[in-house]
Amino acid sequence: MIERDLRALDAREPDHPLERLEADIWGRLAAREEVERRSARLLVLQATLLGIAFSVSALAGYQARPADKSELSVFSTHMPMNPSTLLAEEHP
Repeated sequence: MIERDLRALDAREPDHPLERLEADIWGRLAAREEVERRSARLLVLQATLLGIAFSVSALAGYQARPADKSELSVFSTHMPMNPSTLLAEEHP
């Protein structure tokens, strides 16, 4: 059955010209390779921009940190009820 179909296909003339078949195949392969090259370039660009954004964000976060840590201690000189301030100043 398959052989009969193959013989029938072989006996028919092609329904379109085949002179440009190889050139069309190479043209499609070249177009596909160009799309792949552009996709690779776009991926590199996206990765670079993401790295730059991450670096800028980290730098901004580093610079936004508090300069001095507030000292929350009973013996801190900035506490209003510090024993040393109670002795040095007169309080009612």
